[in-house]
Order: sequence, then structure tokens, then C-alpha cells
Amino acid sequence: MSAAILTISPPAPPLAFSVWLGAAGLSACGLFIVQYFPIQAFSISDKDMVNLVKDNNYISSALLAIAVASPVIITLWSSILFAIGIADYIIQNTRDEPRFMLLSLVPVTIGFMASATVMIIGSIIGQRIEAHVGVLSPVF
Repeated sequence: MSAAILTISPPAPPLAFSVWLGAAGLSACGLFIVQYFPIQAFSISDKDMVNLVKDNNYISSALLAIAVASPVIITLWSSILFAIGIADYIIQNTRDEPRFMLLSLVPVTIGFMASATVMIIGSIIGQRIEAHVGVLSPVF
């Protein structure tokens, strides 16, 4: 991705360039985390993991959940930064040709709206589940 960012023509505006590089850096960090967990946890059995998080003796179950979820969170932020860069690039480089801006910006806008809709629906589903079942907590 970094090579594509550096060779894009016309050159990316400063905001797009910055957020694209930030997204590339986040993606690399997410990759390291994804590669690290399986190697580090290879020798831990399910029974050992339960003992590690039981009563927060060794590690907080909330902290473990955050660590395990971090690649997903990093991917989300990386995607957001990449999308911001795309929008900035479209707006900055198609100022003289509004019809080309529309050809680029309409699909991106539809994608943003679809993503927001999915997040809203997911939030509603989560609220309904919590209302029906109660506050969800990890079971060990």
C-alpha cells in the first residue's frame, strides 16, 4: 500500500498522504498482533486459560478481551483513515472536473452510508439483546 501511495499521480494532497501512511502503519501493527498471539498462546490449554483469567488472578478478563479484539479495532481505524484519504484525494484532485468527482465520490459515499447503516443496525441488535438477556459478560 505504501508503494501505491508514493507513486500515485497526481501526488496525494497532504491530508490524504498523511492518513494513508497512518493507515498503512496501523495495518502493519495489526499484522504483528495477529502473528504474535498464536505463537505466544500456542502452549496454553483451554483449562489453563480459564485459570489465568478466573477471578482476575493473573490477568483481567477485560484486558485480555481488549488485547484479543485489538486487531479488529486496528483494522477499523485503518479503514477509516484510508477512506478519509480517498475522500480527500477525490475532492482535491477533481476540483476542475465536477463530473469526475461525482463518478468517484458517489460510490465512496454509498460505501460510507452502508457502513454507518450496518453499525447502527449492529448497535440496535446489541441493545435489544442486552434488554432481553441483560448485560452480556464473558463466561469462564
